[in-house]
Amino acid sequence: MTNNCLISYFTIPVDNYIDLHTHRTSTDQKVTAVLNLMLNETAETPSGLFSVGLHPWYADQLSLQELSRLLDFFSLHQNLIAFGECGLDKKVKISMQIQLDVFELHLKKCLEHKRPAVIHCVKCWEELIETAANYPMVKILHGFNGAPQLTKRLVKAGFSFSVGKAILDPASKIQESIPLIPPSAIFLETDTSPASIQSIYSAAATSLKMAETELKKQIHANFSRLGLAG
Repeated sequence: MTNNCLISYFTIPVDNYIDLHTHRTSTDQKVTAVLNLMLNETAETPSGLFSVGLHPWYADQLSLQELSRLLDFFSLHQNLIAFGECGLDKKVKISMQIQLDVFELHLKKCLEHKRPAVIHCVKCWEELIETAANYPMVKILHGFNGAPQLTKRLVKAGFSFSVGKAILDPASKIQESIPLIPPSAIFLETDTSPASIQSIYSAAATSLKMAETELKKQIHANFSRLGLAG
């Protein structure tokens, strides 16, 4: 197996709904879901596509040595799409230095194993932009709901964006921001929401003023390119 051909192992219909980041499995044949594994909870490998990482809320629960070992272990699996979610969060009490060390280790492993990063960020945009600038791979901000000014800055910094349940709220910031995201940098997700990925696609297509079939094609193309990350 070669690490730079991840998605070639899967024939994903172009009309499928791709759920980039979810915490629940799907039996719907029209949905391609990437199940998120949290390393503080499990070390089991799922049968379908997955991402794996240590969430910043639990950044102090594994040593860097153990985290490195686990990321290397999971990197050998052809179903692994990305490392994460990982990132930074000022709402938790874990020191920022610990969070930064854990986040940087994920980014280093992304480069080493040619995977993208799925990133969680809360009120740490300066730290995120500064740190991530040193790691030239696909970096996807999951559950993104930033204001237009922040979105423009993140686009300029080269980030990709995964939009979730916020798009269902007509008053959310993402309604103004999603048109600012380059088509090649957009993904959609359910995360922990009970909302269906179909409803999120429908709402995103409306906000982008494009046909849902075209949005599916675009996200399918974006997803396929993840195999070239790094």
